[in-house]
Amino acid sequence: MPAAPIAEPATVLMLLGTVTALLSLPLLLRRVPPNRYYGIRLAAAFRSEQHWYEINAFGARRFILFGIVVASMGLALHTYTALPFWLPIACMVSTLVLLLMTVQAIRRYAAKRFPA
Repeated sequence: MPAAPIAEPATVLMLLGTVTALLSLPLLLRRVPPNRYYGIRLAAAFRSEQHWYEINAFGARRFILFGIVVASMGLALHTYTALPFWLPIACMVSTLVLLLMTVQAIRRYAAKRFPA
């Protein structure tokens, strides 16, 4: 049985960025009430509804920016065909680093804005 083809990094990045940005919109618009499943999952966010909506709106802005950057990297990889072999790998690693930076920025915001 032949192995399933692996998706191109460009396609993965474009989809990841687009889905992340779209899933962040309801949080930005403050349409998601406090819940256990969807939203920024920090202890500070569950202290009050105000905290929930402010932290989630801030996080949504950061994740929308993350999504735009990641989708743009994917589009750039898709557009240019003569790329060095290491560039898609560098883009995937950069995506992970950017994700960690995004999460850390949200955590710092929550800790500074709503100290325990």
